[in-house]
Amino acid sequence: MRREYDIDLLIRKFKEKDKIALARLISIIENHPEKASDIFKNFNHIKHDSYIIGITGSPGVGKSTLTGAIAKRLLKEGKSIGVISVDPTSPFSGGAFLGDRVRMTEVSLDPNIFIRSLASRGYRGGISRAVLDITLLYEAFGMDFIIIETVGVGQSEFEIYNLAYTIIVVMVPGYGDAIQMQKAGIIEIGDIYDVNKKDLGGADIAAHIDMMLDDSTFQGGWRPPIVQTNSITGDGVDELIENIWDHKEHIELSDLLSEKKKIRFAYKIKELLYYKIDIVLESLINQDELNHITTKALENKFQIYDLVHDLFSDVKFERKSKS
Repeated sequence: MRREYDIDLLIRKFKEKDKIALARLISIIENHPEKASDIFKNFNHIKHDSYIIGITGSPGVGKSTLTGAIAKRLLKEGKSIGVISVDPTSPFSGGAFLGDRVRMTEVSLDPNIFIRSLASRGYRGGISRAVLDITLLYEAFGMDFIIIETVGVGQSEFEIYNLAYTIIVVMVPGYGDAIQMQKAGIIEIGDIYDVNKKDLGGADIAAHIDMMLDDSTFQGGWRPPIVQTNSITGDGVDELIENIWDHKEHIELSDLLSEKKKIRFAYKIKELLYYKIDIVLESLINQDELNHITTKALENKFQIYDLVHDLFSDVKFERKSKS
């Protein structure tokens, strides 16, 4: 049964810092993206900016536990935090476990933190389509920091680069040799490298990363530091927090922060354009027509390009002239 919400009432309660209203607005935007405009127009007067931290890495490296440890330290400093944890969606059932709160029990009840778990719903790059919209809601709510924890899909996990200002790449002992690290693209996206579970070792991975960084060029002169942590005991987390502060200060002073903000919104604008195109495509071909074309493609697989091209034979594309 579809639940209907009074959006005006939710907006009013949201502005009173009601977390239930925040949760329900997130649900509306996640499930009904067409309503986002009606919601966000109520926040045009809000100028607050949150600082966004992205935490990424392969499954099992301890991203959720590390997110909880970072949040705990920031809460002690009096900061308010919005966490977005993205879990993988089953390609068969469409479901997701959404169990990140299990690993953040120690901080989840703090009044200055809000944790939202999302299913990726098959979205590319280790995140969910609604992530940027939720960051906007967190900013309107007045959060000091936003932490985005990605799915952990390994080599395809680069969308976080478009959303976060400081990206922490998490690894563990046994991750692999330098070639594997280069295949995973960690040198391209990381601002800080964290070798977690240091009780199991990790000095060799830290050394490999250090050698690769020696051969790299760095945007704006920032050389990513390498930290070793144990997110369960908290060992090394203070050093990690210091590196976050240092990187934040660096990009603010070098004007890289404004560039990262441009990247963030350019990414969203493209996403909205793709969303509009999807609507057009849905009107262009229905499931029966798709099945018909698929059958033709099975009869002659080398015709697949022509079959798709023919779909657009009656569509006229006109570029508007600039006035």
